[in-house]
Amino acid sequence: MKRLIAAWNALWKYFFFIGFSYGPMVYTMSRNLFVEKLGLLQHEDITEGIAVGEVMPGAVFVDFVSYLGFLMKKTRGAFLAMAFFIAPSFLLMVVLSALYMKYGQLPLIQKVLQGLSAIMIALIIKVMIDIYKTGVKNPLCLGVSAVALGLLLLNVNIVLILLIGIILMFAYGIYRKQLQVSGVHLKPLSLSDVTGFVKSNAWVAWLIVVLIVINTIIYALAPNIALMNGNLFKIGLLTFGNGYTMLPFISKEVVSTFHWLTPKQFSDGIVMGQITPGPVVITATFIGYKVGGLFGALTATASIFLPSTILVALVARPFVRYKDNAWVTAALKGILASFIGLLALVVAQLAKANITDYKTALFALAALVLFVYTKVNPVILLAAGIIVSLLIFR
Repeated sequence: MKRLIAAWNALWKYFFFIGFSYGPMVYTMSRNLFVEKLGLLQHEDITEGIAVGEVMPGAVFVDFVSYLGFLMKKTRGAFLAMAFFIAPSFLLMVVLSALYMKYGQLPLIQKVLQGLSAIMIALIIKVMIDIYKTGVKNPLCLGVSAVALGLLLLNVNIVLILLIGIILMFAYGIYRKQLQVSGVHLKPLSLSDVTGFVKSNAWVAWLIVVLIVINTIIYALAPNIALMNGNLFKIGLLTFGNGYTMLPFISKEVVSTFHWLTPKQFSDGIVMGQITPGPVVITATFIGYKVGGLFGALTATASIFLPSTILVALVARPFVRYKDNAWVTAALKGILASFIGLLALVVAQLAKANITDYKTALFALAALVLFVYTKVNPVILLAAGIIVSLLIFR
């Protein structure tokens, strides 16, 4: 432990400091600190980190800082960078969760959350638009989105929905001759390649065993916390895109399947997540607090963020090498198109729980117009939403 602290005594504070920044500010601050001020990384490393964040599962900027930590301190650097980065948001979210559980039903709090929930609906719709414009850019993808939404309504497994989206994009690419089956050359792996990879990454197997043992013990003491941890870990492992694309998966498990939260509570949790500077899926902290108090908040947060950090430390470099491959690009388009359909269901659930009259409808519409046609900072709009909510919702 002393060696670990000594190795990080000059670095942890920077990731903790970056953890107070919002969205793209993380990229700018990382470049300023680690490239220009400390000289620990190159400009290309920062750009590559964003590419890793975009194509790996989980929250983009959590993956980004994990990758930077990996470059500086290898595997332990990836995990410590992630932990220090989310620490500020975790601590704030715990405080907000405790206040919500105690005072969340007060009329004043409810008025504020009513307005902020309407803004959140608008923000998710804007994210859907952005994913289409920047991630898919193909009218066929709207059809894939519709298929995903229909399958989700039929309670089809989410992993199967993603696979169907990928297959549809592959079929379209082959039909349009954008993908060439004959052009796929798979180089067989030698025994030395396999053994070398296994030896250098044996820590993954040990870590998985430790996590399974810990969660088994938790299950014996508090089954709901263990089930929550397992489901959040699965979501963090399998969900690509960004934090918003994880919301439909989380909603399906904690609201629709296990009923740990009501749609209104889930909506409020997302809003509180936006108040913090961290990724939107810091909402997992709120979910964990609701299910199992402070311990549940801690394990839920670890469960949602650990999987992508493990993958960053494991496969970041080879993944970046192949990210421009046509087949990989088509697969990612299929995944993102499916996410649009899944997000549509989240919007519908949130709207049903929060759009209760013409005031909230107009509030959401006005926020959507601002998001689409201006570059207003969501944090500024949320702050303004608190004031406006107190004035118009009675």
